[in-house]
Amino acid sequence: MKRKKIIALFSGLVAILLIAEVNGQVTNSLYFMPGVPQSNRINPAIQPNCNFYLGFPLLAPLRLELSSSSLAYKDFIYPDYELDSLITFLHPNADREIFLDALKPLNFVASDIGTSLASFGFRAGRNFISVDATTRVDGNFYYPGDVFKLLLNGAMEDETYSFDGLGVDLSVFNEVSIGWSRNILSNLDIGARAKFLFGVANVTTNRSDLRLTTSMDSWTIESDMLLSASLPFAEVTYDEEGLIEEVDVKDEFDNPSPNLISGYLFNTKNFGFAADLGVNFHPLDRLMLSASVTDLGFIRWTDGIHSASYELDAYEFKGIEVNPLSGTDDYSVGDMVDSTLTAIGDSLMGLFVMQEGGAYGKRLNTKLYLGASYFVTPKISFGLLSRTDFMNNKIAQQFTASANLTTGRFINLSLTYSYINNYFKNFGTGLSFNVGPFNMYLISDNILNLALWPEETQSVNLWFGLNLTFGYRAYTKRAKEYKDKPMVY
Repeated sequence: MKRKKIIALFSGLVAILLIAEVNGQVTNSLYFMPGVPQSNRINPAIQPNCNFYLGFPLLAPLRLELSSSSLAYKDFIYPDYELDSLITFLHPNADREIFLDALKPLNFVASDIGTSLASFGFRAGRNFISVDATTRVDGNFYYPGDVFKLLLNGAMEDETYSFDGLGVDLSVFNEVSIGWSRNILSNLDIGARAKFLFGVANVTTNRSDLRLTTSMDSWTIESDMLLSASLPFAEVTYDEEGLIEEVDVKDEFDNPSPNLISGYLFNTKNFGFAADLGVNFHPLDRLMLSASVTDLGFIRWTDGIHSASYELDAYEFKGIEVNPLSGTDDYSVGDMVDSTLTAIGDSLMGLFVMQEGGAYGKRLNTKLYLGASYFVTPKISFGLLSRTDFMNNKIAQQFTASANLTTGRFINLSLTYSYINNYFKNFGTGLSFNVGPFNMYLISDNILNLALWPEETQSVNLWFGLNLTFGYRAYTKRAKEYKDKPMVY
């Protein structure tokens, strides 16, 4: 398999992961719902108000999210009243400046999906221990605004277009975690979670410097890009020139055994570690202050490593000189232009080098939460939350306000309003209820947007879960003995 096929391979893998990711980050509304056992995923200091819970496999929880930093559906497709039809942003009647003004110098689409393989927790005195196994797909795609500026306006005279930051960070991995929380004082809870990470596959951009300078006489390209991938399941053969000759899925997958599958799902060669830390503090009877940091760690990718680099030091393209009289019946001017463009493309792609790569590390997208809750009564509270996402090339900020109501063990309701990705109209809700030992919940920060303003929506997230919970009455009795504040129900 030659160079063009390799480029297609990497492009296809990126596309597959982007589709698979219809992404699942933690919903902010979950922060104000301690009636949900898995609320300790967002703040490990939270103790569920039961003595034991057991999550249903694949549904404790199933979580999804897709988030765009700048663009929504309405930016790509919208009505043109003059034509009385829908048009795209590429249509001649479209206002290009409105589209370009919506972009930042560097934009992103963030995605993450997660499903639980196992989830349970139990109380031990003032401590609460939780164990979870989760399959995760975390990913970000970064694109500079200058990409669309060049596409829509064309190359301008003496203009430099910066494509720095263009790239992807996509990881598929399994996470096994052990959480601990403790009520150390009547007004102070602390918690921590240790996460053991097993990488399945990864594609990441380690370096991304790319610039294009245009003029009437020439175009100058400068590039220093490096893409790394961990593909343990692939058999890659290189030829004598160092090019990839063939890429196949390993023969052992023709008839995989359970041991083989588990070996790839929990691959110790792509091992990592992360931690979550949290604290809840009640300076006043009615006030709770909280803070947590999640996904503080990284994965070391060492298995099936390959890299692709693209380095150009001021490559200058001075155009195409075509003599319209030089064409023949067998070789037209169009054939001449096509062959010239092909030669230029081959020349540029000739500097796209792929080879077996060395080990590399990649950190997770760390998140910082700062929250405050005020309890009007033990069953009614209002909350504020700040969330900061530390991605590879960007820092994203979100704010959420909530109104929370509980009737006791049976219903836990939260209504939220969030500022996410410079968009203000994010209205969400969370509902958790218990029937006998069954606990079910559905939570989203922006589910109402899809009904009210679907064309404006930039973020969509959803958590759904099913648990068996036991020991609620015993827990409430013990909480009174410990003189805990009535912060949950």
